Amino acid sequence: MTVAKKPDASRRYRSPLREEQARRTQAAVIEAATACFVEKGYAATTMKDVAARAGVSVETVYGQGGKASLLLAAVDRALAGDDTPVPVIERAPLREVMESPDAHAALRRFRDVVVEGMPKALPLMHAFHVAAGGDAEIGAAYQVYEQRRLADMTKIAESLEPGLRVPTAEAADVIWALFSTPAIHALMVDRGWGVERWADWVISVLERTLLD
Repeated sequence: MTVAKKPDASRRYRSPLREEQARRTQAAVIEAATACFVEKGYAATTMKDVAARAGVSVETVYGQGGKASLLLAAVDRALAGDDTPVPVIERAPLREVMESPDAHAALRRFRDVVVEGMPKALPLMHAFHVAAGGDAEIGAAYQVYEQRRLADMTKIAESLEPGLRVPTAEAADVIWALFSTPAIHALMVDRGWGVERWADWVISVLERTLLD
């Protein structure tokens, strides 16, 4: 007698259509959460707000994680520009910065990168910064983000060698400080500089203080 084999649970059928629908739903929820966090702030945003904005049920929103998870996913998406799991520092724009022929060329390319990406990313990063002051979970995540940002700025500083006239660690600290969310928001938004004026200023400061 032949004994029928039990189905292998590890080889479940994968539906590309369902996976694409799930991806689109996740993207819609994150986009809606981003808009709500920017417009209302993290504390005032409810999951019902996100659901209404995305045009889905509240249960579907919770299926993507809690509110803190949505904020962190939104931040990652805002910084990277998409949902591909590739760190920002490894993406083409910053690779081009770090592979520039000299330090001055690298900073000019860096200027173009931030002019392109900062207007879209800054509002959510500001919401993230504000939320970190009032929520322990978000505050802990913000500290991790800042540590990662310092590591990325260190890699950029290392790429400016041998054009640096200060130690690499000092250069990394300066870049990290000038590109902090509060510093950018203070000039771009509070003082109304806009992205072009701010970017020209910050790159000129870096050239004068860091480069030969």
